Amino acid sequence: MRLSFYVDRPDAPVSVIMANVALAGKRFRFSTGISICPAHWNHAKQEIKPADPNCSGSMKRLHAIEAEIRSAYHAMPFGADGKVIADSALTAFRDRIKAFLDNEPTGPSPTDFLAQFDRFIEEYRVPAGGSMVTNQRPGEATLGRYRLIRRRIEQFASAKSIALGFEAIDVEFYRQFVGWLSTDENLNDSSVGNHIKVLKTFMRWALDEELHTNLTFRKFYKPDALSDTIALSARELRQIRDADLSDSLRLARVRDHFLIQSYTGLRYSDLVKLGPTNFDLQNGFIAVPISKTETRPIIPISPPLRAVLERYPSLLFEFPSNVKANKYLKEVGERAGLSAPIVVGISRNGVRTETTVPKYTELSTHVARRSFVTISIEFGLPHSIIRLVTGHKTSDVMMKHYAKPSPEVVRDAVCNAWGML
Repeated sequence: MRLSFYVDRPDAPVSVIMANVALAGKRFRFSTGISICPAHWNHAKQEIKPADPNCSGSMKRLHAIEAEIRSAYHAMPFGADGKVIADSALTAFRDRIKAFLDNEPTGPSPTDFLAQFDRFIEEYRVPAGGSMVTNQRPGEATLGRYRLIRRRIEQFASAKSIALGFEAIDVEFYRQFVGWLSTDENLNDSSVGNHIKVLKTFMRWALDEELHTNLTFRKFYKPDALSDTIALSARELRQIRDADLSDSLRLARVRDHFLIQSYTGLRYSDLVKLGPTNFDLQNGFIAVPISKTETRPIIPISPPLRAVLERYPSLLFEFPSNVKANKYLKEVGERAGLSAPIVVGISRNGVRTETTVPKYTELSTHVARRSFVTISIEFGLPHSIIRLVTGHKTSDVMMKHYAKPSPEVVRDAVCNAWGML
């Protein structure tokens, strides 16, 4: 489904905003009932400009219409091929949207915790700096995590016979919920922490919506765990670069994709967008918007990156799914000789269990992004330059989650420095 909004009569003094929905080879157009001066409409951003005197109320209504259309789409029956099963489903979709637009929606009861959680998933916008409201929606993976956590809250309340409500989210609820996630659901501390983080985000959103006055959630502690994420050193990246994979086109391609990531710092979700139009070979840059943060980083085409691109003169790539890429990368790592033992662990209920595994078993697409940061620091690049490439807003986040120097690099750096004593 493709959804867009547009001004019906751009040359008129005042015009209504229309919703255009392309679905299953058909096109549906709906009047939103929102009238504005066409000069106040930003088509590129799909939003009303602040100059409009009714901007705030109209944008809230527009977000509600978008949420209803997407909710109606997700409720449609689809076949195994991912296509709509029958024309009757399209008719029901159209009628639901028309009914919504013909009657001002009352929305769920302000006291209905789970219904408001559903509304949060459909309407939530990611805050910008200083908690400013933006039009940026979380990514689909994040929304899927919200839905999972919403289901878990419902399952917990049912298992413990707890009547869900905003005022019921107190310290005792927090303690029982954390214990249930760890014991009954067998989640590690990092996953439990993600549940608490989302719960707090929802409670903060509901507070802004004036659905409650309960501030206890601010005291909830997000369980954290020692990170076992890895990054490659320059030496290890060379091992992958120089590995002989001539007998496997599949592994050679995945290796090249990993190298491109390692030389650019791109997330895999942004890497797979790359095509000929993203490359400015003459000036030596890659232009690609970052979906997660809606930023446009500065990505130079370095000499090792240019060497990889020369193997793809058309600049067309065949990217496997992230799941398959992660699986193939472990094969690449094993053949490249990344078999040094590393300790990985998992924390549950504050107790950490550790095992020793070959390093290649922890190889994944996101290791490439961490490797770019780690190796760039190893080569002496300033943090400010690295952040311009990766799109990180602060050095703190970058250093905490992406700088993972190997023990050998730490050893050599310390010994070289102290060798001057």
